[in-house]
Amino acid sequence: MSPKEPLNQTNTPEAAAAKSPQDTRVKGRLVSFLVGQTKAHHATAELVESKTLKSSPNYPEVMPKQRIIKMEKKFIDSKEVNFLVKLFLPNNIIIESSLEHDDILSDSVFDLKKNLIAECRNILKEYHGKPVFDEEYTVYCISEYITDPEEIVSRHKDKIVGLLKTEKTPLDEEEIDSTLKFNLKYSKDDLTVVEWDGAFCFDPRSDFDSNIELFEIANLQLLKLRMLYNELEDRLQKAAHMLEKTAKRSMLFRSKEIKNALREVVRMRTESILESEAIERNIRLIGDWYSARLYELTSKKFHLDTWKSNIARTLDTLEDLYSMFSDKFTISFSVTLEFIIIIGWFLLLIGYFSLFLIEIWYK
Repeated sequence: MSPKEPLNQTNTPEAAAAKSPQDTRVKGRLVSFLVGQTKAHHATAELVESKTLKSSPNYPEVMPKQRIIKMEKKFIDSKEVNFLVKLFLPNNIIIESSLEHDDILSDSVFDLKKNLIAECRNILKEYHGKPVFDEEYTVYCISEYITDPEEIVSRHKDKIVGLLKTEKTPLDEEEIDSTLKFNLKYSKDDLTVVEWDGAFCFDPRSDFDSNIELFEIANLQLLKLRMLYNELEDRLQKAAHMLEKTAKRSMLFRSKEIKNALREVVRMRTESILESEAIERNIRLIGDWYSARLYELTSKKFHLDTWKSNIARTLDTLEDLYSMFSDKFTISFSVTLEFIIIIGWFLLLIGYFSLFLIEIWYK
């Protein structure tokens, strides 16, 4: 690993001594982002590459490509906020807001974060994002400190966990300690604490961008899984409705619908394997390096494996249902064909009998 860069002058012991003993504020950068999907085609600008100061390989070629669509500044709660709109190819959009804050642990951050996410949703609407499905996340980036980050976390753990969970109500000590166990270190003086709703990143070199990108990718994976699961639930309801109609209507007239539905389920299963697994498989190629371990930690917190298991079970159920419909159609078609043959033979016999009577009559 390459030598660490020197700390900023603001992190020197002299600068720390100059601060007031009563000054318990923690400065940092607040990054709130929203992940969504859009069907619209967007003209894109520059391609963005993943960057990090860490010596461990981040293998940008295995990360999903992203392009910057728009950058702008707005004022939220009298604070200047930078907004960045990115497109994760082909149709995943991320609205990212960031600002510097004098006290990132203050109670006002709750309302500020809420307003940032609200503005991100307004921007998402401009790009025809789907209004029902999105994922929000907040990263608290802290770089100005001279003590071990564990000491800062220990001193402010109630506020840190409250912000991570977006919970103003005082939390139980056991809940706080359980939340703080989901952490990861790379160097001696950094620390990342991961939670469902946000993450705290401590790094004296301000090397936060690669972490934020991983959090965005994990939220994107969660969003895709949620949308797929919702679509499968809708298909289950349609299948149940079809089964109810089947008692009143012959399967013969629904054969094409059943075949198309079964083909669509197979397609969805294939895409879920190819798309949803591709990113994680590529990231895990990095092995035990920091990026892979951080993504693994975030995946556990997001319960991505549980989502995948539920989706796999739902796909199995759908395949069984449509296979049952297909088998029922085959039986129904066979019975109908046999009935037509019997009717044909019966009509043929009537014809022969009629000819026989006519022949006798004229004799």
